[in-house]
Amino acid sequence: MGKTQLLVGQQGQAWRQAPDVEQISDLLGDRANLLWLDISDPGPADLELLRREFGFHELALEDVARAHQRPKCDTYRGYYFIVVYAATRSADRFLPTELQIFWGESYVVTIHRGALPLIDEARTRWAAHEGDRPEGMGFLVYTLLDALVDGYFPLMDWVAEQVDDLEESIFVRADNTVLSDLFQLRKELLRMRRLLAPTRDVLNEIVRRDLPLFPEAMHPYFADVYDHSLRVLDSLDVYRDLLASALDLHLSAVSNRLNQLVKRMTALTLIVMAPTLVAGIYGMNFKDPWPSYDEPWGFAYSMALMAVLIVGGLILARRADWL
Repeated sequence: MGKTQLLVGQQGQAWRQAPDVEQISDLLGDRANLLWLDISDPGPADLELLRREFGFHELALEDVARAHQRPKCDTYRGYYFIVVYAATRSADRFLPTELQIFWGESYVVTIHRGALPLIDEARTRWAAHEGDRPEGMGFLVYTLLDALVDGYFPLMDWVAEQVDDLEESIFVRADNTVLSDLFQLRKELLRMRRLLAPTRDVLNEIVRRDLPLFPEAMHPYFADVYDHSLRVLDSLDVYRDLLASALDLHLSAVSNRLNQLVKRMTALTLIVMAPTLVAGIYGMNFKDPWPSYDEPWGFAYSMALMAVLIVGGLILARRADWL
């Protein structure tokens, strides 16, 4: 059985720890009570608890058992089953953490694997708005989703720094290391967008309010979270376009450096070829060329001719900007 924590509260009051999760049925019987059950690393006993105390649908419990679900918002009779992903980062990799939420009129059940900082953040924000929060569990769900979406903004800052570093590296060294880093970052952006795009749809479905689980006063709150998700998605699209431009820039830089190398090699070939031609002519077994190699100054003449050709080739290559 995973680690479970049952908190009980009432409107305008702080959470208090319930002594026993087996009291859920009795606590739900009092409509004045608000329940928050948090389960970390759920096991078969936790699934049986959810089935017995809350009567959740078997398909939803099956998704809880299997985990790694696509972000979604399933509507059942009287409650939502929501799957979203919190943003975490380790070194240069995006590590999503799945958060599953059962949201009813007077209860919220959160399920996750491992520690999830936004759970403590939501509890702190709930306590901070003790006297002015709207009725029901809508404000708790709002704080959970708002903290989850806001967690993507530091990740966007990290992506922006990575893109800037890659763009600067391209001008310094356009090698395979830069190309590998560029494709790795594009892969991470794709993973983030694959999770955040359906999360936007989840928030949109909540804003539409198929179930009356939160008062009208909460509508602007969820609309604000939805707007934040759009901002993160827009940022992802911008950075994806920047990486595509960086890839084009990298390929252009590689091509330009290759052209410069080819021009230098061509210039050196021409410079070396001219004196080689002179040496080849004088190396043939003929005595007729003027001046002949039998002449006392023939060798000096040939060396001077080679030097003139080398200097002339260097001058022409410099003027053509090949060297």
